[in-house]
Amino acid sequence: MHRLGVVLLVFNVLNVSLGILNSGPNFGNEEVLIVPRFVSRANTFRVVIGDTIVLPCEVQNLGSLVIVWKRGITLLTAGQQKITADPRISLLGYNLQVRDIRYSDQGDYTCQIGDGSHGDLIHTVEILMPPSLQIYPNNGEVFTTRKGAPVSFECRASGNPLPVVQWSKKEGVLPSGLQVQTGYLLSLPSVQRQDAGEYQCTASNGIGQPVTGDVKLHVLYPPEISVAKSWVNAGEGLEARLDCIVHADPPGEVLWYQNSFPLQQTDRRIMSSKGKTHALTIKNVQFSDFGNYSCTVINSIGRDRKYIELSGKPGPARILSPNYSSAHYYDLRWVVQSVLPIMEAKILYRRINATTIYDHKGQWHDLVVKPSQKYDPKTGERVQSFRITNLTPESLYECLILTKNQHGYSEVSSLHQWFSSDKGRPLVESMGHNVAGLSLSTLMFIQAVILLSF
Repeated sequence: MHRLGVVLLVFNVLNVSLGILNSGPNFGNEEVLIVPRFVSRANTFRVVIGDTIVLPCEVQNLGSLVIVWKRGITLLTAGQQKITADPRISLLGYNLQVRDIRYSDQGDYTCQIGDGSHGDLIHTVEILMPPSLQIYPNNGEVFTTRKGAPVSFECRASGNPLPVVQWSKKEGVLPSGLQVQTGYLLSLPSVQRQDAGEYQCTASNGIGQPVTGDVKLHVLYPPEISVAKSWVNAGEGLEARLDCIVHADPPGEVLWYQNSFPLQQTDRRIMSSKGKTHALTIKNVQFSDFGNYSCTVINSIGRDRKYIELSGKPGPARILSPNYSSAHYYDLRWVVQSVLPIMEAKILYRRINATTIYDHKGQWHDLVVKPSQKYDPKTGERVQSFRITNLTPESLYECLILTKNQHGYSEVSSLHQWFSSDKGRPLVESMGHNVAGLSLSTLMFIQAVILLSF
């Protein structure tokens, strides 16, 4: 009975509205037609779930007509009478208010004058939703694969507006070298050891807070070894340490060899590990301990081996002096790795006569000297120096150095060149007309010296 009463009420209201509209005021038996019109304009309202929205419907010249609100074909109000039983819907004048917006509230809302013969005002309500996502493999899952295999992670996101999806790696950059990569699909065509770790998908659309999902990549790979030093210097009676940095998953067995013979741990040879560093420590080094060592690592996927030489001889000299000198002498300075004192150094140097299109190299001068030396016990390095005199001004020189301790001579140093001219002096000008006859290699070297002198 209540429902029937509401329908009859709406019917009567509409009839009254039509009757009033048709009759209008009468001036001299002429009817003046009152035409209502909408002041409000149709609009799209984007709202977040839980908000309150007011849909405007301002009308001019309404007269005794009534305003009807509908959602789709469902009648919500007629005049000031509320038809719907939804407690969240109410009228504010002619405007429709909807509180505590739900996802089901989206759609078209029509404000109608009377029976609608004067047009409709249609508002669209669009519900804005914070992002949500689904990650494959599942969120928090560990995905295991072998080195070199292709891997793809997928992150599907929903929300309104459509979220932006971005991938990142929690520690470090993505395999592509990027910090962040946009797109729902993250493809790794050939995974490497360094690609292992936790990957994160983030979806955001400006509504609420961004949401994230994680997946962990576990990469199985054969051993990969690097050495801290491929050449280690020691002396008899001292202690030496050889380090191998091992990466392997699953973890592998580490074996040490000397000259291809397997080593066993003793009181003097101690094998230890800390993290990924595996060490062979040799106490009270003896002459028989010198030689070529290797660390070999084997796991279920493969194996790797790296070599380290233990020697009592000095390491090759590294020359520290600049590429220019005074006109008549050169202070040659170098550093060498040797825990034992350097007994002597051999310096080979010669002048390059660069006066034609060819470089005529002179005879080597062979000097055996006992240079001064300064020892750093922390690094095992010795800094030495020696002054070479009787140089020819404005000339190009080159030299080699070998050093000797009680175990013998080192390997020869790299070739070092310098020009006998004061720092900052215009070298090319000082050579005058001879520049035109220099070889290309000599010109390039002189140019480099000029740049280094400033």
